[in-house]
Amino acid sequence: MSTATFMALPGFKVLKAPTPADIAESSLAFLHQLGQPSIITVPGQTRAKRAVTTLLHGNEPSGFQAIHRLLRAGFKPYADTTFIIVSVEAALREPVFTHRALPENRDINRCFRPPYNDVPGLLARQILDYLVDLSPHAIVDIHNTSGSGPAFSVATRQSRQHQALASHFTRWFIHTDIELGSIMEVPFCCPIITIEAGGAMDEQSTANAFDGLHSFLSAEDVYQPRQDMDLLCQPKRLEICPGTSLAYAERPVFGANVTMHQDIERHNFGVTRPGDILGWLDHHKLAHFRLTGQQPNEFIDDYFRLQGNALTVARPLKLFMVTTRPDIAESDCLLYFVDTDSS
Repeated sequence: MSTATFMALPGFKVLKAPTPADIAESSLAFLHQLGQPSIITVPGQTRAKRAVTTLLHGNEPSGFQAIHRLLRAGFKPYADTTFIIVSVEAALREPVFTHRALPENRDINRCFRPPYNDVPGLLARQILDYLVDLSPHAIVDIHNTSGSGPAFSVATRQSRQHQALASHFTRWFIHTDIELGSIMEVPFCCPIITIEAGGAMDEQSTANAFDGLHSFLSAEDVYQPRQDMDLLCQPKRLEICPGTSLAYAERPVFGANVTMHQDIERHNFGVTRPGDILGWLDHHKLAHFRLTGQQPNEFIDDYFRLQGNALTVARPLKLFMVTTRPDIAESDCLLYFVDTDSS
């Protein structure tokens, strides 16, 4: 290292004011260079403060890759900027960028609420304490979806400021009140939004993250809208019940309770209509699923139904964050959706 200084903090590596020469040439080499959760500070033209978190999930690389590109280019932000790179060890676990979390650990983006009594919980608490002490003017958290799709934003508030932050990255703004323990639910003293830059395997996703970060970090006023926003309100999650066997294929798989169509991610952000086949179910039918985020007296068959053994929708829905990874579908959810009249 030359002008950069690494400091030991519990659980973190801190890199202050790195020059391009301090940053490894490839993003993977840079990930190895960090080796653990890291905080990178870049001085701006003013002493205002902005913060970016990313790689909370080790299989969502676009935010990290965009930050690497900015650092290698010697980018000078308008305000003092802090980058927090979280699940480095999970990202480095072979095969790289495929593990959401280390196998023995909880998903850290479900740990930003008590109790903080395990390794990811304690790390989440450190991040919270750091951001509270930092007191930035705005926070952006960058992720990828596990399936292909366009970039979109998510927030627990739909204020003008939240939508303006999102407008640096995307025109899609999703307002949710589903509580999972994610960082965007924390009531910081400034707005925080989550950006889903696109699919983890989509080449465009890193470009989405880079362009959005460049806009966000270059702006004198981050709360000046950059584009008109399309608002989607109160999404619901379709989850697989524990113990349900799941497969992805182009026809029903013998022995699987639920077979989802292998190209189901093509429904991301389109309108899915009754008759569009999402998959196939065994004799237990819709009992394999549960909803999160529904209103009282709403049930799964208000939104989904069977035609024979084929799963379709009961009315037009807009699906997003559709995954084709069984491990994520089983541990998190299959997809999110909203009624088309909320779009």
